[in-house]
Amino acid sequence: MSNERTFLHARGRPQLARNPAARPGYGSCTGWYQSLKAGQRFPYESLLERDAMLVLDTDVAVAKFAAQPDTFSWDDGGRQRQYTPDLHVTMLDGRAVYRQVKPATRFALDPTLGGRLDAIKAECAARGATHEVWLDSDIRRQPRLANARRIRAAVAFLSDDALIATLLDVVGSLPTLGAATDALGGKPEHFNMVLGLVAVGELEIDLDGALESGVALRRRGCRR
Repeated sequence: MSNERTFLHARGRPQLARNPAARPGYGSCTGWYQSLKAGQRFPYESLLERDAMLVLDTDVAVAKFAAQPDTFSWDDGGRQRQYTPDLHVTMLDGRAVYRQVKPATRFALDPTLGGRLDAIKAECAARGATHEVWLDSDIRRQPRLANARRIRAAVAFLSDDALIATLLDVVGSLPTLGAATDALGGKPEHFNMVLGLVAVGELEIDLDGALESGVALRRRGCRR
């Protein structure tokens, strides 16, 4: 297996511009999300942010992401302004995006982010990135979110890299989720093992459809 594997072993806490999970008394929805893709724990300050990271972790178009990555500072007519985006996302095609996670109802009340949006976009562009407001209507789109949750949970059926290598030898070239499950023995735990391979990025499936036996399965980076 590749020496670059980090899916099953955290590399410690990342460098953060701010840490909302360490703010005592801030609220009951703060915590840490263990990313398989990054091999690190990232803080979140709402369940919507946690769901956003879960979607990124299972999105095959995403190469990597980080939470609370940078704080932008600028002078606005003598007034010091700041902004810390929720996420920095690097896509497989090389594009970089800063994302702000917002419920649609809150964004509708303040679509300029306190009058800072133009300055934020300019700062992102200076860093070679774009800026997006990522609304709950997209983050929690179904069945993608439910599929992401099930796939993330299935990593518990993979014990180590040796098992991953063994499973890939058996199912790596099979075309569907059902065929891969049957090749391992056809039991529910075998279904979850295949989903676990999706969770750690070795296999890819369409997250926008039902997780059923006929769904197409492919090796990482392989397009049919």
